[in-house]
Amino acid sequence: MDRKERTIFIVDDDSSLCRALGRLLKSAGYRNVHKFTSVEEFLTSVPFESPSLLILDLQLPGMSGVELLEYLRVYGISLPIVLISAHDEELSRARSMKNSALSFLHKPFDEKELLSVIHSLIPE
Repeated sequence: MDRKERTIFIVDDDSSLCRALGRLLKSAGYRNVHKFTSVEEFLTSVPFESPSLLILDLQLPGMSGVELLEYLRVYGISLPIVLISAHDEELSRARSMKNSALSFLHKPFDEKELLSVIHSLIPE
């Protein structure tokens, strides 16, 4: 499967950031980009059978990004994840989960840096 055909999910409660990331990914050639403003919305909408990547904010209302990571681990759902946060303590907590499919970006991050991380996590 071509890298650009992979599905990318974005979960961030900042709707303007979701839109901006969606535009960036589409302009980079990614065809299947889906945006969610909460973990709950993401969990009720996503079929985990398709190859995918998740861009996940850690500071979210309701279920947090760290709680979603734990949920995915408990249910054996494995997918590459790019964690984004403006809060160093949340990134440190997520790093302690020792999931090799995780990458970490501190907000604000550079668009080129995000695309580079995505390319490193999604095989050709």
